Amino acid sequence: MEEMLKQILLKLDKMETNAEQFQEEVRQRLDQVDKRFAQMDERFAQIDERFSQIDERFANLEARLDHLESEMAEVKERLGHLESDMVEVKQRLEQVEGKIGKVKEAVFPQEPQVADDVYALLKNIHKKIEEKGFEIYALNKRLLHVEGAIEQIQSQT
Repeated sequence: MEEMLKQILLKLDKMETNAEQFQEEVRQRLDQVDKRFAQMDERFAQIDERFSQIDERFANLEARLDHLESEMAEVKERLGHLESDMVEVKQRLEQVEGKIGKVKEAVFPQEPQVADDVYALLKNIHKKIEEKGFEIYALNKRLLHVEGAIEQIQSQT
């Protein structure tokens, strides 16, 4: 009987040793899990910080876009005024060309020297009209370029 008790005690000692080893392994694993959770918490804190930075950038971007939209509205208004001014200049040029035609008709039947003087004067006027025509052409090109830029910006938003 004593022999059996010794065997039972031996087995209990082995079980106790195994249980202690198991507890130690569980503690080590739990420590590893705790470290992993701490690392995950750090990563989540970094991610939260990045999200707040992104939110801040989006707010800045939105403010800049609002400012750009207001500037674009102002440019569009200015272009409208420029277009009306261009129409007015074009009408004036057409009136001047009509008057020049009338002047030519009135002047050419007169004496040759007066006709030459008038012709030189008309040629000078024509040259000035051409210069204005180039200015109008340049303004039309600028207007076209600005309208293209406006359309491009509007299509992006």
